[in-house]
Amino acid sequence: MRVAVVGGGIAGLAAGYRLQRSGAAPVIFEKGEGDRTGSQRVGGFIIDKGAYTIPETHSAFLSLIRELGLSDQLRETPGTSSTFVNGEEHRIKIGSPADFLRYKLLSFGNKTDLVRLYLHARTLGAHLNLHRPTPKTLELERETARDFLLRDYSEEILEKIAYPIFADLFLGVPEENSRAAFLATLPNLARFRIYTLACGMGMVTGKLRDRLEVKDHTPVLGVRKTGAASYRVETGGKYAGSWDVDKVVFAVPPPLVPGLVEGLPEPLARTLDEVRYSPSMVVALGQRRPFVEHSFINTFLRSQVPAIATVIQDQHKGEGRIPEGKGLAAAVLTRDASARWMDRPDAGAVEAVLRDMDSVWSGLSSEVTFSRVYRWPFGGVQLPPGTLARQLRMREQLDALDPNWAFAGDGLYRASMEVSVRTGLRAAERVLAGAETPEASAPAASPHPRRW
Repeated sequence: MRVAVVGGGIAGLAAGYRLQRSGAAPVIFEKGEGDRTGSQRVGGFIIDKGAYTIPETHSAFLSLIRELGLSDQLRETPGTSSTFVNGEEHRIKIGSPADFLRYKLLSFGNKTDLVRLYLHARTLGAHLNLHRPTPKTLELERETARDFLLRDYSEEILEKIAYPIFADLFLGVPEENSRAAFLATLPNLARFRIYTLACGMGMVTGKLRDRLEVKDHTPVLGVRKTGAASYRVETGGKYAGSWDVDKVVFAVPPPLVPGLVEGLPEPLARTLDEVRYSPSMVVALGQRRPFVEHSFINTFLRSQVPAIATVIQDQHKGEGRIPEGKGLAAAVLTRDASARWMDRPDAGAVEAVLRDMDSVWSGLSSEVTFSRVYRWPFGGVQLPPGTLARQLRMREQLDALDPNWAFAGDGLYRASMEVSVRTGLRAAERVLAGAETPEASAPAASPHPRRW
């Protein structure tokens, strides 16, 4: 059975991996060179391009790491997080009740409110499963997180708790995400181990790519049906041509699908186009010395640090990533800054980051020896009010579209490596269900034959 996988990010690679292990012959078409899960080596530095941690809740992603023989590369990070206000650092270990009681970021009254919020989220239980929303979940997502917090809590909770959560985990802002999305994150913060890979996050995608046939720099231009169970995939770029296949897995952001498939029902095309992403940019900065005295994850108030959402100090990821005596920081830009600099020269983004970092860590820019900029137009899925209901309809419509097609990627639910891996594996299972064995599946005729 020949399967075309459109998209070479972690979702498409996970689908290809499961397909290959089941005896199918997948080929993966990627318009660039991968996604945010990749890494780059610069001198003796290993830079994670976008995805920089593995929460313990990411069970499918951790299982994949073990299957690929990378268990010995897993490292637990210190889990320390700091928020800076007026130049003062407020540090906490994520998931530590004792640290929370000593936490001076919030007033006593707002600490009480945060505990009340946490308990409220815990009592909602299954209603905060954003992947299987109940009527109660859909009711909770009728308003934004901002409106909910300003009505029932305080601006301090909004700016010092909700904004850093959305800026870091959603690459967005509380004004454009729902109450349900905010409440769903709170229970996980009480018990939250954070891992990373000593060899870089890109080792996962690298191992998968080594096992699979991946056509980089080969955008898919269109997919059309040529028979009862046969399809032709037209590609451009490095491996331009026509590819006849039995099944197709689409592992690209939903708004791109209508441009690949002619004749989609208009309601479905509109729903796919309504999936909202925020752009994301990461500026990695090599440093003359490590900033070991600072937390692993560092966040800021948007009123004081406009360009940077989060700074990751990579020396906390374990040995072997950074030359001895050196430092590496990854600055994740805010949604607004990412949008501003996405299509502009690197220098402007680097300048804005260094200016903001100097306002927090005086003189840091003089310690920087090199920079690298990474751009992700489809950075983080946003969950504004009404999104969960639209996602339900979208998934139902996609499942009913064609039994030989499957869809994967975080745009079906919310942005995370776990969602990408799970949907990739599920997409592979869908196209494998009821499929002919590879030996019994005869090649379809093609004017442009390709080896599989």
